[in-house]
Amino acid sequence: MKKLSLEMLKLSSEEVLERSQMKSVIGGGRFRCTCYNSVGSWTGNYSDKATAEAQGGGDCASGIAQCYEIIQ
Repeated sequence: MKKLSLEMLKLSSEEVLERSQMKSVIGGGRFRCTCYNSVGSWTGNYSDKATAEAQGGGDCASGIAQCYEIIQ
């Protein structure tokens, strides 16, 4: 997972970050995934939903995962 520095965003010191910008600084979001048509589930940090679901190919017997982002 690649982390970005605040300097790379080129923000003024008093500018407030939007949710999407904050995710890019910390490297993504937290996702809850379950295996489709097989047994298994996990929670992990991924850059986006597609990356989280791609992990299902190795973690699920069916090779298919369904994930959703956990909003905190």
